[in-house]
Amino acid sequence: MALTSVGDALRPGEFPIRFWREAGLLHPTFAKRALGSVSGDLARRTLGHLHGDDLSQLEAALRLWLGMEAV
Repeated sequence: MALTSVGDALRPGEFPIRFWREAGLLHPTFAKRALGSVSGDLARRTLGHLHGDDLSQLEAALRLWLGMEAV
C-alpha cells in the first residue's frame, strides 16, 4: 500500500486513514492502491501502528484489490 497526503480522486478500495496521528503520521494520510515489499533490514524505524478500524479497512481494500472474497 502506498501512503499519500493527497486524497483527490480515490479509486475503489483507497481510503483516508482516520487515525493518522495515532499511527505516527505527520499529516492527514490516504491509503492508495499500490503493493510492494521492503526488506526488513531497510526499514529504519517504525512510525506507529494502524488503529483497528483503519486496519480493518486495509484488509477489506487488499481483498478487493487482490480479487479475494471475504469469507
